[in-house]
Amino acid sequence: MSERLKGTLTKHLAGRGVIIWVGIAVLVLLSGSESVTLFRDGFSRASQTTILGALVGLVLCVVLAIGLRWVAASLGLFIAVAFFFLNESFLFFFTFTAFMIFAALAATVYARSVRGLFLTLSAAWMVLFAIQAHQDAILLVALVPLTALSYFVTRSIYSLREKNDHAVDQMQKAREQTRIAIDRERKNIARDLHDIVAHDITIVAMQSKAAKFANDGQAALEALDIIAKLSTETLHDLRLMLNVLRADGTMSTEGSANFDKPAATTVNALQGAELFAQRLKDANFKVTSTTDEKISELPRSAQTAIYRVMQEGTTNVIKHGVPGGHCSLELLSNGTEASLEITNQVGVSGRKVKGLPAGGSGLIGMADRMRAFGGKFSTSQEQGVWTLRASIPF
Repeated sequence: MSERLKGTLTKHLAGRGVIIWVGIAVLVLLSGSESVTLFRDGFSRASQTTILGALVGLVLCVVLAIGLRWVAASLGLFIAVAFFFLNESFLFFFTFTAFMIFAALAATVYARSVRGLFLTLSAAWMVLFAIQAHQDAILLVALVPLTALSYFVTRSIYSLREKNDHAVDQMQKAREQTRIAIDRERKNIARDLHDIVAHDITIVAMQSKAAKFANDGQAALEALDIIAKLSTETLHDLRLMLNVLRADGTMSTEGSANFDKPAATTVNALQGAELFAQRLKDANFKVTSTTDEKISELPRSAQTAIYRVMQEGTTNVIKHGVPGGHCSLELLSNGTEASLEITNQVGVSGRKVKGLPAGGSGLIGMADRMRAFGGKFSTSQEQGVWTLRASIPF
């Protein structure tokens, strides 16, 4: 069965479609005998009951079919038919059936106003019938409870369906929100891993080269000491990251007390500025560092974001800066925002230096961190100086 056919059948046979098609089938059966008699005897010899029964049955089928597209219009036309044609006791079987079918159809309407209007007009018709029918008004004893039963049973079913549909929608929204949260957390974890590992491994690589080509044994030992310390810090940071990713949220911390507190887990921006300035000095850069104590008033999450930007910016200086060149790190406050500026020499030629960061994952991550706090991020190169600027509002 093709998807298009399945969709068509589902549209017409699900929900109110079942009520409409079953109702049409019942009305056709009721009016069928009247129509056969009418065609057999002809209009001239047929009774008024036969003619009216065949006509009313056909009209009600058409009115009910309209409900496939316009339910409110179908209910309104039925009320009109009831007031004009279903006020004779000899058509009461048609009346019984029609009111039960259209009451069930009205119960499927979501709008309370439409349902309320249908019930009000139906009650008005029953009052009018009771006045006009005299002795036949006793038939309302059966019509009223059957119509009410048809309406309330169908309405109960549809109320349950509406609640179920709402619950399904809520579940889908929850799944989507969970998926978005997972994607965001994956992005954050990937960004943190990049900042931690890229920074420390870059410094390890630089110090390894320094140790390899050092003519002074003491300088080589100092480089190896930095490598050992950074390796320990990186390992501990990765353990902390894996601890977050574990399903049970636990990880053995045995022996961790022997580790120095890793710099990458520090969330104090001022300490970070001091640390990264020292690392640039260890990498043989001439560093100028300026900080403002007011930065400590920033929330921890904002300080962590600035810390990570400083970490990645330091990595870029070590990777792309002129060896032994000048660089600066400024972390200041102007009262309304905290601003970070890192500069380093990248060469004096007019062309871009090969390997210069220009939109890599590190720059994208730094920009994302600043945007998350309503801050700004930019980089520029002018006269052989690469400048990184980032800011977060207080």
